[in-house]
Amino acid sequence: MEKGKTMAEPQETRQEKETRWAAQRTAHDQEQHAGQAARKRKTARTWLIVGAIVIIVAVIAKVVLL
Repeated sequence: MEKGKTMAEPQETRQEKETRWAAQRTAHDQEQHAGQAARKRKTARTWLIVGAIVIIVAVIAKVVLL
């Protein structure tokens, strides 16, 4: 027997292991989806800022060239 283990300690059944693994997979998937959504929001915000800068530069160039 392993050190510190006794016969009286309950062993985790296969069903309990599968339930725990399923919960871990679900938690991991939720974290992945949250991270992906955050990256999409950041990318969209970046492109919005770039677009606004381009429009501002175009308006300033139009005013200067007239």
